[in-house]
Amino acid sequence: MAVIIVIALIILLIIGSIFLIKHCLFIKNIVDNFKHCNVIVFGKKGSGKDLVFQWVIYKRKKEHYYANLDYGYNGSNTLLKEVSVYPNTYDTIVSNEIIKTEHKFKEKSDIYISDIGIFLPSYMDSTLYKKFPSMPIFYALSRHLYANNVHCNTQNLERCWKALREQADFYVWARKTLRLFGYLIIKVNTYDKYESAKARLEPLKARFFNKYSKSEVDLYNAQNGDIRSGHIILKIKSIKYDTRAFENILLKGDRLY
Repeated sequence: MAVIIVIALIILLIIGSIFLIKHCLFIKNIVDNFKHCNVIVFGKKGSGKDLVFQWVIYKRKKEHYYANLDYGYNGSNTLLKEVSVYPNTYDTIVSNEIIKTEHKFKEKSDIYISDIGIFLPSYMDSTLYKKFPSMPIFYALSRHLYANNVHCNTQNLERCWKALREQADFYVWARKTLRLFGYLIIKVNTYDKYESAKARLEPLKARFFNKYSKSEVDLYNAQNGDIRSGHIILKIKSIKYDTRAFENILLKGDRLY
């Protein structure tokens, strides 16, 4: 009997170690993509979009950043209109009539934009192109300008300005958030292709108990890109941003910052 218990414990330890390794690799993949890519986080109300931002900022808390909401730690506030290379436009760049612009951000300091579907909605695409023609250029060239990235979140991926959403390199679908013993557990899917994120595709995995072969999985991944599913775990005590910020701004008359 003792031998059976020991074997069972060893099996559980192996299974637990595999899950832990997979979780750590999943977490590392998300943080690395935030460090190297423009990321868009999307999901319905209450799914955990700003919590994903807060988690990433917490993981990178030694790194300075800018945001249009206060997420605490080592951040500074910025106006969205500053995310620009004004007065340059595509016309001035194509015509080689580039005008020197003001240096606005610290080197390697990422920018986080919350609720881009409200500030820069897709239904105003033509108006946004006219009023802020320099923002998509900044978004595309941010790594050349400041060695930084611009991250956005929105309730619906197609709700944010087309000029930005289709230039992103990595997408995170915040699916739902559970509260457990002082922690928030956020279920997420990640994508490196816009069309796969838009379709909210699930990862396909070959296992002995399902119908998918390795060749089918390889073909699926080749067509749809890298799709992963996992969980983000965030201490409630580590949350620094005001989850009711817009109540203070719109109903009480406070300013964004």
